[in-house]
Amino acid sequence: MQFINEEEVCVAGHLEMVETPDGGYRILVVDGNDALMGLSKRFSSVDEAVEGVEAIREVAGTGLLRQASPERYAVLMLEEPAIDSALADQGAQTTSKVVSCGS
Repeated sequence: MQFINEEEVCVAGHLEMVETPDGGYRILVVDGNDALMGLSKRFSSVDEAVEGVEAIREVAGTGLLRQASPERYAVLMLEEPAIDSALADQGAQTTSKVVSCGS
Protein backbone atom coordinates (compact mmCIF):
# COMPACT_ATOMS: atom_id res chain seq x y z
CA MET A 1 0.00 0.00 0.00
CA GLN A 2 1.33 3.42 -0.93
CA PHE A 3 0.49 6.53 1.09
CA ILE A 4 0.40 10.06 -0.29
CA ASN A 5 2.79 12.52 1.28
CA GLU A 6 0.86 15.63 2.38
CA GLU A 7 3.45 17.83 0.69
CA GLU A 8 2.66 16.15 -2.65
CA VAL A 9 -1.07 16.86 -2.48
CA CYS A 10 -2.22 19.79 -4.58
CA VAL A 11 -5.54 21.15 -3.36
CA ALA A 12 -7.59 23.46 -5.57
CA GLY A 13 -8.92 25.26 -2.53
CA HIS A 14 -11.33 25.00 0.36
CA LEU A 15 -14.18 26.70 2.18
CA GLU A 16 -13.78 28.34 5.59
CA MET A 17 -16.51 29.38 7.98
CA VAL A 18 -15.71 32.52 9.97
CA GLU A 19 -17.65 34.25 12.70
CA THR A 20 -18.23 37.91 11.94
CA PRO A 21 -17.78 40.66 14.54
CA ASP A 22 -21.56 41.01 14.86
CA GLY A 23 -22.04 37.32 15.74
CA GLY A 24 -23.02 36.12 12.26
CA TYR A 25 -21.13 33.76 9.96
CA ARG A 26 -19.71 33.91 6.44
CA ILE A 27 -18.22 31.29 4.17
CA LEU A 28 -14.90 32.17 2.54
CA VAL A 29 -13.89 30.52 -0.73
CA VAL A 30 -10.10 30.18 -0.59
CA ASP A 31 -7.86 28.93 -3.41
CA GLY A 32 -4.92 26.55 -3.12
CA ASN A 33 -2.58 29.49 -2.45
CA ASP A 34 -4.73 30.68 0.47
CA ALA A 35 -6.04 33.69 -1.48
CA LEU A 36 -9.63 34.80 -0.94
CA MET A 37 -11.67 34.03 -4.07
CA GLY A 38 -15.18 34.60 -2.78
CA LEU A 39 -17.24 35.62 0.22
CA SER A 40 -20.76 34.50 1.05
CA LYS A 41 -23.58 36.57 2.37
CA ARG A 42 -23.90 36.84 6.16
CA PHE A 43 -25.67 33.95 7.87
CA SER A 44 -27.31 34.22 11.30
CA SER A 45 -26.27 30.81 12.61
CA VAL A 46 -23.84 27.97 12.06
CA ASP A 47 -26.71 25.82 10.75
CA GLU A 48 -27.62 28.46 8.15
CA ALA A 49 -23.95 28.76 7.14
CA VAL A 50 -23.67 24.99 6.68
CA GLU A 51 -26.80 25.07 4.49
CA GLY A 52 -25.17 27.92 2.57
CA VAL A 53 -22.19 25.68 1.84
CA GLU A 54 -24.53 23.31 -0.01
CA ALA A 55 -25.75 26.20 -2.16
CA ILE A 56 -22.20 27.42 -2.82
CA ARG A 57 -21.15 23.92 -3.91
CA GLU A 58 -24.14 23.64 -6.25
CA VAL A 59 -23.50 27.01 -7.88
CA ALA A 60 -19.74 26.41 -8.15
CA GLY A 61 -20.30 23.00 -9.71
CA THR A 62 -23.13 23.72 -12.12
CA GLY A 63 -23.70 27.48 -12.31
CA LEU A 64 -23.32 29.42 -15.55
CA LEU A 65 -20.92 32.34 -15.90
CA ARG A 66 -22.76 35.54 -16.80
CA GLN A 67 -21.39 38.97 -17.66
CA ALA A 68 -22.64 41.63 -15.23
CA SER A 69 -22.43 45.39 -15.30
CA PRO A 70 -20.47 47.72 -13.03
CA GLU A 71 -23.87 48.92 -11.78
CA ARG A 72 -24.74 45.40 -10.64
CA TYR A 73 -21.45 45.25 -8.71
CA ALA A 74 -22.16 48.62 -7.10
CA VAL A 75 -25.62 47.49 -5.99
CA LEU A 76 -24.22 44.30 -4.47
CA MET A 77 -21.54 46.24 -2.61
CA LEU A 78 -24.14 48.62 -1.18
CA GLU A 79 -26.07 45.64 0.17
CA GLU A 80 -23.01 44.41 2.09
CA PRO A 81 -22.06 47.04 4.70
CA ALA A 82 -18.31 47.32 4.20
CA ILE A 83 -18.19 43.53 3.90
CA ASP A 84 -17.35 43.16 7.55
CA SER A 85 -14.17 45.20 7.44
CA ALA A 86 -13.26 43.62 10.74
CA LEU A 87 -12.84 40.28 8.92
CA ALA A 88 -9.51 41.63 7.70
CA ASP A 89 -8.49 42.21 11.32
CA GLN A 90 -9.73 38.76 12.23
CA GLY A 91 -7.42 37.21 9.60
CA ALA A 92 -4.45 37.72 11.92
CA GLN A 93 -6.22 35.64 14.58
CA THR A 94 -7.13 32.72 12.31
CA THR A 95 -8.07 29.49 14.02
CA SER A 96 -9.45 26.48 12.17
CA LYS A 97 -12.53 24.58 13.23
CA VAL A 98 -13.85 21.72 11.10
CA VAL A 99 -17.61 21.63 10.69
CA SER A 100 -19.45 18.81 8.94
CA CYS A 101 -21.08 20.16 5.78
CA GLY A 102 -22.93 17.13 4.51
CA SER A 103 -21.74 14.09 2.62
